[in-house]
Amino acid sequence: MLTIVTENTDRLLLTRAEIAAVVPESDNAALDALNARVSALIVKACNVARAGATPPTLRLESVSDTFRLKSLQDVLMLSRMPVVSFASLTEAGVSLTEGTDYECDRSAGLLYRLSGTERSSWACGTIVVSYSAGWQTVPHDLRELACKLATMIASEAGRDASLGAMEIPGVLSETYRFGRPDDPLVPAEIMEGLQRGGYVNRNAIG
Repeated sequence: MLTIVTENTDRLLLTRAEIAAVVPESDNAALDALNARVSALIVKACNVARAGATPPTLRLESVSDTFRLKSLQDVLMLSRMPVVSFASLTEAGVSLTEGTDYECDRSAGLLYRLSGTERSSWACGTIVVSYSAGWQTVPHDLRELACKLATMIASEAGRDASLGAMEIPGVLSETYRFGRPDDPLVPAEIMEGLQRGGYVNRNAIG
C-alpha cells in the first residue's frame, strides 16, 4: 500500500519557457494547460503508482510503502522509482539499515534483504518502507520527450478543426486523438523513448 508522506504540488515536466519555445504562438493560460496535459499523459503512460486521490507524478516526493507478507519474498517492488533516499525501513517493527540489512536497485525500485554478504528472503509479516523517489530536476531526455509530445498535440489540434468543444484554440482539445479514436494517447515513438529511458514503472499495478 502506497502512502504519500510529502506531496510535490509541482507535477509539471516543463517550465513555461520550455513549452513556449515549442508552441510560441500561445498565451500563458494555453501554455499552462498544455503543459499540464502533457505531464499528465506522460505520467499515465509511465504507469506511475497513485495513492488515493492524490495525482501521481514523476517528480520527487516522500512516500511510504507497506507490505503485509504472507509468504517469503525474494524481492520487494517499491511503488515509486527511482529511489533517491530512505527515511526508514522496519520489518516487524524492527529498524533495518541499508547496506547491512538490505540493499536496493534504486533505478528499478527493487528491494533485497541481506543476510551477511548474501541476499536472503523477506520474512512474513509487516514491512514499512519510507523513502523519497522521483526527479527533483527533470532529466534532459524526459524534457525532450515532453516537448515532442507538446508539439504533436499542438500541431494535430491545429490541423483538425473537428475536435470537440472543450478546445484551447490552436493548442489542444479535451477530445484530442492521434488518428483513430482507439489510438493510444501517447504515440509509439514517445512511448519507446520513455521505455528506453527507464521511466516506465513496471512495479506499479494498474
